[in-house]
Order: sequence, then structure tokens, then C-alpha cells
Amino acid sequence: MALISSTGSPIKDQSISTAGPPLDYSFKELKSVTDLLYEEPASGVPRNRPIPRDVNANEYLDSLDTSAPRSPSNEQEQKHAKLNANSVRVCNNFLYSLKNLDRVMWHLLDPKALTWLDASCNQITSIDECILQFPSLQVLYLHGNQIGTFLDCLKLAQLHNLRKLTLHGCPVSEKQNYKMQICAHLPQLRSLDFSTITKVDRDKVETWYAAYKKQKARES
Repeated sequence: MALISSTGSPIKDQSISTAGPPLDYSFKELKSVTDLLYEEPASGVPRNRPIPRDVNANEYLDSLDTSAPRSPSNEQEQKHAKLNANSVRVCNNFLYSLKNLDRVMWHLLDPKALTWLDASCNQITSIDECILQFPSLQVLYLHGNQIGTFLDCLKLAQLHNLRKLTLHGCPVSEKQNYKMQICAHLPQLRSLDFSTITKVDRDKVETWYAAYKKQKARES
């Protein structure tokens, strides 16, 4: 599991010790995820260089080879491959949606390798199902957005490797039984809003959820 330091950066452990620095696209005034195609990250080395501004983003994405990445064939390539990024920051921008992020990710890195995504402090109103195209995702920061429904959040149950999630500052975090709902439906989580989910928390969630289901059954 990827751990997070007090500064919000991934802590290197055995599973990500050979990864390069995160691709940092924070504070780029991005309005759409396709804007990533035209930007140079503040840190990290993406799979492809930025495309010219006069190139159509959709046409470029259609031309990308999304087949399985080939294995490095020589020692120099293998050494470079060990430094590929598996983390991306798109925080502090003007994104209203993450739609097409799965397609854009092929420009940046292997989507199946993505373990850490920081999309906090944007204007995102819902969790697009494209997020489910990142099966290795362990850490997802969505705090400071406009996500407002539990149904959106429950999509994340399909990300079986997800361990850390943030939603504080979103309207959904103000709803009744917010923590109980999220923990009950996302049992794979170990941390919510930078707070560890303890065994005591789990016991409370199980008790609450059992009563919640009985109530719903009586109402139906």
C-alpha cells in the first residue's frame, strides 16, 4: 500500500520504490483534462511530450496506441522504465469533470500503473466512471470539490485496491451519516479524509449498517 507523508506526497515503500516523481500538473489553470495534453508537468517525466496547441485533442487521443506497453529491450531502457511515474497531481485547477481522464492517461503513463491521483481543489461535481479504468489506484484525493451524492462515491467500491480517499470540503461530506455510509460501502478503505479507519470505527460501522438495512427493509 502506498503511504502518504504529512506533506501529501507518496512515501516510497517496496511497492513503489522504483517509481519516478509524480507528474505534477497542479496550478496550471486547467479547465478540462484534455488540457493536460498541451502542458509540461512541473515535475516528473510523462510517457509523451506535450502536443502542439494547434493539434486537435480528440484526434490525437484517437491516434494513441493503447495496446499493452512493450517490455524494455535493453539495460538502458529497463533503467529508465523503473523511473516511470505512477502518481499524478491535477489539484488546484478549474476542472469540472474528470471525463476522458482514462484516455488522456495513455499520454502520461500506463493507466494500469496509476496508484495515486490528486484531483483536489477543483470544481468537480461528480465522479466519472472513467476512474474505474485505474485498477491499481490506491490513493484518491477529491477534497475541495463539489461532489454531492453518495451514489457517485459508491462507484469507487469497484476499485478494490483503493486505500485512501478524501472528500472533505465537498457537499457530500456534510450529509447525515457521511462517514458511516462511505466506510460501509467502501470496506477496502483504510483512511478517509486523512483519518485512519480503526477497528473501533469498523465495529461502529457494522452496527450502524445492520440497523440501517433493517430500517430500509421496513420502509420498502
